[in-house]
Amino acid sequence: MKQKPIHRSLGANIFIYLMAVILLLIIVFPFYWIVCTSFKETLDIYVIPPEMFPKHFDLGNYKLAFSKYKVMSFLGNSLKVTITTVIATTLIGSLAAFALTRMDFLGGKAFKKFLGMTQMFPVVVLLVPLFIFCSKLKMYNKLPSLILPYIALQLPVSIILQSGYYKDVPLAIEEAAKLDGCNTFQMFGLVFMPLVTPGIVATGVYTFIQVWQEFLIASSLITKKTMFTLTVGLTTFKGDEMNDWGSLMATSVIIAVPALILFNLSQEFFINRVAGSVKE
Repeated sequence: MKQKPIHRSLGANIFIYLMAVILLLIIVFPFYWIVCTSFKETLDIYVIPPEMFPKHFDLGNYKLAFSKYKVMSFLGNSLKVTITTVIATTLIGSLAAFALTRMDFLGGKAFKKFLGMTQMFPVVVLLVPLFIFCSKLKMYNKLPSLILPYIALQLPVSIILQSGYYKDVPLAIEEAAKLDGCNTFQMFGLVFMPLVTPGIVATGVYTFIQVWQEFLIASSLITKKTMFTLTVGLTTFKGDEMNDWGSLMATSVIIAVPALILFNLSQEFFINRVAGSVKE
């Protein structure tokens, strides 16, 4: 039975669009205020009532963040941790997803259930075991103390996300590859990986955003200032009498921009890849 289209009155449509605009402003305004404040001079930040636009765009907060608060060091640490985690998680997760979806082996179903169970525990429950683990291996206050836990925490999600893409590859393609004489590794690298590239990219972007903005683990396992990541480095902008809000907001923009750019670029790639697959 064909469903009849829903006809709304003009008043209802106006109300819906008005609520959509309000929700958009609520979501966008905090980010706008961060960017706006990052370009204000110190005295303009404390003006009452607050100014919605800076009188003139001043880059002093960004210069101060790099010169006084050593943001470049925090940025380098974040890049090392995030890129290493993304590469390791995506590669291992891709191999595991291929094995779980295209190969039959003992314990495969139980392992899939175990992956789902790992997502039931909040990160805060794991802080004490992670602290003991890093202390025993003498990794405390070193970047590997972040990289290894991040890989362990993000790997189940990476496997789950990529499994859907590997599962959607038609069985006929796999059978044709076997008839052509492809072994397991050739099938994985030459046949499946080009087909599931959108899934690999999407998973990598998701992992990047999760690790790039993580604070709880980083602040618990790293207390040495030279090893701080960007999110933990924000705590150094707090003074005894007054916070340096201008430099703090400038650093917040530095944290947000790479994730936004990467997400937009990967989204365009993902759409083009899917469209190309449909045409083929």
